[in-house]
Amino acid sequence: MDDVTLSFLMMVTLLVLVALLMNQYRKYRLRHYSVPIWDSSKGHRFYMVDMFPSLTYCNIEEKRLSNGAECEACGICVDDHNMKEANKTIPCKATSIKADVLQHHWVRGNLPPYTHCLVCSIECGMHLALTDLRCAWCKNTVHDVCATKADLCDLGRFRKLIIPPHCIEVKWVGVKGTRQRRLVVKKLRHPQIDDWSPLIVIANRKSGSNDGQLILRHFRQHLNPAQVIDIHDISPQNALEWCNLLPEVTFTLLVCGGDGTIGWVLTAIENLQLMNSPRVCILPLGTGNDLSRVLGWGEGYSGDVDVSAILEKIELSRAVNLDRWSVHIKDSKHIPFYQHYKAYTMNNYLSFGVDALVTLNFHRQRESWPAVFTHRLINKVCYFTYGTKDVLERECKDLHKKLKVELDGREIELPELEGVVVLNISSWGGGCQPWGNNLEPNMTEPRYDDGKLEVMGLFSSFHIAQLQVGLATPLRLGQAQNIKITLHGGNTPMQIDGEPWEQHPATITITRKGQAAMMALSSPT
Repeated sequence: MDDVTLSFLMMVTLLVLVALLMNQYRKYRLRHYSVPIWDSSKGHRFYMVDMFPSLTYCNIEEKRLSNGAECEACGICVDDHNMKEANKTIPCKATSIKADVLQHHWVRGNLPPYTHCLVCSIECGMHLALTDLRCAWCKNTVHDVCATKADLCDLGRFRKLIIPPHCIEVKWVGVKGTRQRRLVVKKLRHPQIDDWSPLIVIANRKSGSNDGQLILRHFRQHLNPAQVIDIHDISPQNALEWCNLLPEVTFTLLVCGGDGTIGWVLTAIENLQLMNSPRVCILPLGTGNDLSRVLGWGEGYSGDVDVSAILEKIELSRAVNLDRWSVHIKDSKHIPFYQHYKAYTMNNYLSFGVDALVTLNFHRQRESWPAVFTHRLINKVCYFTYGTKDVLERECKDLHKKLKVELDGREIELPELEGVVVLNISSWGGGCQPWGNNLEPNMTEPRYDDGKLEVMGLFSSFHIAQLQVGLATPLRLGQAQNIKITLHGGNTPMQIDGEPWEQHPATITITRKGQAAMMALSSPT
């Protein structure tokens, strides 16, 4: 190795070490000066910004910033070393206040472009300095000299979705035996806003490649921080209990996550037996998201999100009902020390054979290497790899010899198959619409609220690939309100709503459990 190459490697190594040390130092300062989101009275909830996307000034020193810290509640921006001073001198947007009316919470400078003064209607933020004011609640802007002339805060265009801080009394208490906190709402009163349906946002900050953390931050700047729940720290049950404080009000729930998170939250709502169940909207994250596609919420978000656009969609959405199904599994053989009777809830679909095998192989790899499977593209490539592998190996051949399928008490004669899928919604496998439109005379268009399930067969992994690109049609086995499937002659992969396992010989019965209150942007298909 020559001297030039050695010098280059030493320089690169030194730069990497400096970057790592600086990153650790910034994390230390963040832990030291950023207060928990449940205690905004003591300061701000800062997060580090490596590069501000637009012209930004420090709210303490009023100098231009290229990087620094931003509060995820009120939006002030400061240099790293000014976080402690900001906690002392600049109040943060409060979750709860003792007042009869709501005053504007003005934040100086760093205004969005093309904003106009609430008082005089002249454009604000025209000077290259920390000038003019923005309200952390209603998002209106005013000139410095016009602030005293502004009326009381009306919470802005999305007031129907916001819980005003003067209408709620909360406290955060520790969970015994852990470092976690949970929100306890002591009092909640109606703010006398027409058609008020407060929004509760639920996300897991650990989901995806940091997508959940970004979404929590964005919504805390637009809503009351108490409305934005991180289910990594707080269970959905604890987050939703306070809906009973105003039983005459219908709350709106935005679940940020995949189909598994949605199912978890729907089960929590069911278990709480709320007097007025909240209507559930979806902000899809990760891969799959078939329920989100069917309800019109899209296939998935990643990175920054436009909160205003999402709130507009929520206001435009309409109420629908989603069928939910009970799946009871009774093992055929009694195995000592093994629970031979299990019950599940299905929202989307259930499958046996090749479809479940691909999901099971992916699930096992993700459990072994969780850090690798954090990006949607990587996940899709892995699904494709396992599907291609099974085209050659055909592990699920002769599945039809292991299954007995009964639809509403009528046994279905199965041809040679490698997979059977039971559908509650029309989307399957990450956006595929397998049921199609050219139906037999005795079949109807699939809907998620008609109390019926669609059952189809899969010939192979290659058949799945053909369905994904629209080059084949499924084997439609029928529609039914009650389904009984008997598995015998060996184990086979099985999955419910993306949760796979190896199923022993058993009798599986599927019956309608009830309906969940949802919000949709599309027709019920």
